[in-house]
Amino acid sequence: MKRLQVFAVLFLVLLSSSSLGSPAYLPAFGRFAILVHDVSPAYLPQLEEITALIDEYGLQNETYLFVIPDHGGKMPMWKYKAFMDFIEGLKREGYHVELHGYTHVGDEFDCNASTAGRKLELGLDALAVINATPTYFIAPRYSLSKPALGVLLDHNITVIGEDFIYFPNGTAEPIYNREYTWYLPEPLLDYQLASARASSAFTRGTFFLSLHPGAANNEAGVEFLKAFLRSVAGCENRDGRKGLG
Repeated sequence: MKRLQVFAVLFLVLLSSSSLGSPAYLPAFGRFAILVHDVSPAYLPQLEEITALIDEYGLQNETYLFVIPDHGGKMPMWKYKAFMDFIEGLKREGYHVELHGYTHVGDEFDCNASTAGRKLELGLDALAVINATPTYFIAPRYSLSKPALGVLLDHNITVIGEDFIYFPNGTAEPIYNREYTWYLPEPLLDYQLASARASSAFTRGTFFLSLHPGAANNEAGVEFLKAFLRSVAGCENRDGRKGLG
């Protein structure tokens, strides 16, 4: 029965991979990268738990923290010293500090160019307080208008979407970006773990693992991360760093 489940997972993985064409191998990320969304003071305890696991497996340099500078328009990060100190500490350890909108209210970057430019400048100013200059941007809910995308690319910022990555030079590449821990029910733990492992093995390009603090912090989500990150940390990727083989 278990062997049948494994074959079913492999079939679904190959089917989903083929629907994307050929996910790109991106040298800047290597074979594996962790994208942590919704990094804000609202989730500090959950972020501490997630990053403790990442630290345990030595995957700091493979981890990209997408910060919401003023979560909900009511939680400016610069007013939360413990959060600021925490992010600065992670940055020193090798984590990458990136940008995830400005307030994360609605589809805030599905907007005109002037609004996008104003919010982007506010976000960049907020991250400058901790000496962080983002290279990458994820729009809240992956919702992004063409004018907003143009503004981001004009600022030399690479935009990561759900299925594509957009570069400042005007090119775009398909990517494999999946989230397995969104309020993961215990009965689905084995399936999601098998799916992630199969995807990592059969995806020729860079494998992106997305996480949301809070959604990933239930018992099954934490068990998934422990098992999957352990398997990742035990391999070497193509460019010699720790990652997927």
